[in-house]
Parts: sequence; structure tokens; C-alpha cells
Amino acid sequence: MKIALVSQKGGVGKSSLAISIAWELAARRHSVLIVDGDPQGTARIARDVAIEAGRQPPQVVALGKDMCKPTNLQAMDRFDHVVIDTPAKLGDVQRAALMLADIALVPVSQSGAEVWGNTDTIALISQAQMINTALKAALVFVRKLPSTALGKNARAILENCELPVFAAETMFRVAWQEAITAGMGIAQYAPRDKGALELRSLVDELLAFGHGMAEVVNG
Repeated sequence: MKIALVSQKGGVGKSSLAISIAWELAARRHSVLIVDGDPQGTARIARDVAIEAGRQPPQVVALGKDMCKPTNLQAMDRFDHVVIDTPAKLGDVQRAALMLADIALVPVSQSGAEVWGNTDTIALISQAQMINTALKAALVFVRKLPSTALGKNARAILENCELPVFAAETMFRVAWQEAITAGMGIAQYAPRDKGALELRSLVDELLAFGHGMAEVVNG
């Protein structure tokens, strides 16, 4: 399954989410490749940090708008899952990712402005689905602030959105920042943290969304 994380908004933790999803899939004994399409190279930096610390991260490759080339697609097909991190802007890289993805996941925060700010992203996904008819897409709430009225009512903002919204969501937790600094996924960095439980639930739902069935967590 190829999963593209796309958003025209920066600062939503897209790269951290991509890395944590990849680490969790790998922890479930799947072969995983991260395609780092973001010029900032967060996934590549996290990989290097993890390796320097003696850990074994998922494989990472840097690809841009040429990721749809047959040779690249053949290389991706050797993995159970491919997680694609894209830039925080609309362009050729996001279009290429949507052309090859099975799932487009759009992370949004709890504010209405965040949702409205992804209008063009949602339109781009709709355009991609006209060509890549197998592409499924969904929104996922990330970095929500617990125990706030805004957080509790966030879903009401999306009632008229054309994309489904995952039931699973992540809260703003320090462990997310600590995990990415360590070059790891949150569920492996802090397995007993509430953030780890949230991430695992998100991955469960992501797999069910992609395959039409729940994935049993190994171990």
C-alpha cells in the first residue's frame, strides 16, 4: 500500500506523522519504504539520526516529481508499504505522489482556518482521482489540544467536507517532538505514552481504510 501525506499547510507535523506511521508499520513486521519528497529532508535527517544512535529505521529514498518513473515504481513494489512525505505546497511532487498512491492522507489541526486552508489540496486530490481511480483520501486530525471547546467541536467544522475524517486522531504531546529529535516514531520512542496509543489506533484505521479490513497488531 502506498500512502501519500499531503497538505498545502506547513507546520502540521506531516513529516513527523509520516515517520511515525512508517516506524509503526515496520514494527508490525512489514517491509516499509519512506519516500522523502520534501526538500527539507526531515525523513532523511531522522534516518541518519537513528542510524547514528544504533537503531534500524525504515529505508528512506529521496525522490521528487520523477517518482512515477517505471524504475522507481518497480523499486517501491518490493515493499509492503510505501509512505510518501510531500512538500507543504502544491506542485509537481504532490501531483506525482497522488498519481501513484493508494491513499492520500491530509493532516489538519483543530482550527477551521486549517481546514479551509487545505481547500486547494482537496481539489488537487479530486483531480488526481479522475486519473488514479483507485486513490482513496481522508482527513486526519493531528496535534489537537485536549480539554478545549475548540478541540471537542473540531469535527463539526468538517461536516460539509467531501472527504471522510478518520475517527483516530493525535493530540499535542511533547513525546512527538522528542521522538522526531531521536529520529524515531512516537510509538517506538515512548511506547507507553498516550501519543503512542493514538498513533497505533491511527495506523489500525489507515490499514482498514486501505484494505477494507482491520489489521491485527503483531506482538
